[in-house]
Amino acid sequence: MITRVHLLLLLVGVAPALDGQRADPQPTVSAAGPLVGHWRLNLARTHYGYGVDVRRRETFACDANGPLLRCIINSVRQDGRELVGRFSASIDGSRAPVNGIPDVDTVELRQPAASLLDATFFWHGKAMFAYRAYRSADKTLLMIVSVDPSSRAALTTVVVYDRQ
Repeated sequence: MITRVHLLLLLVGVAPALDGQRADPQPTVSAAGPLVGHWRLNLARTHYGYGVDVRRRETFACDANGPLLRCIINSVRQDGRELVGRFSASIDGSRAPVNGIPDVDTVELRQPAASLLDATFFWHGKAMFAYRAYRSADKTLLMIVSVDPSSRAALTTVVVYDRQ
């Protein structure tokens, strides 16, 4: 005979096992994610490595919209070219289209920790460049460190932004 205690024990033992069978929900972008906000390039703190398309001025804004991180980058390059780049991408590692950035057509985002975002940019399926974005504990600075697209080893470019 099954008593209430047996039924409770059965439910307590089975429910966690069934819980593991549910499909994982799509990750959502946290409003506290490192890129979320309005940012302005801090040239005094920025260091460009070899071969980088140097910026004279740059601002960007990113917002979280459910599973998507939407960003608009307004950039003036050293030679005076003005660019407006845009993307809306999930942080689950799936590729999403990029518009307005030369030699880039898709981006792949991952957020391994709340204060860290990994981004890899592609051109016709080939990884062109990648970075890791970190936000300071007081949320006033954003550092973007260039990394090797395959090994994720840090490279020499460090771009710093101030919150607007």
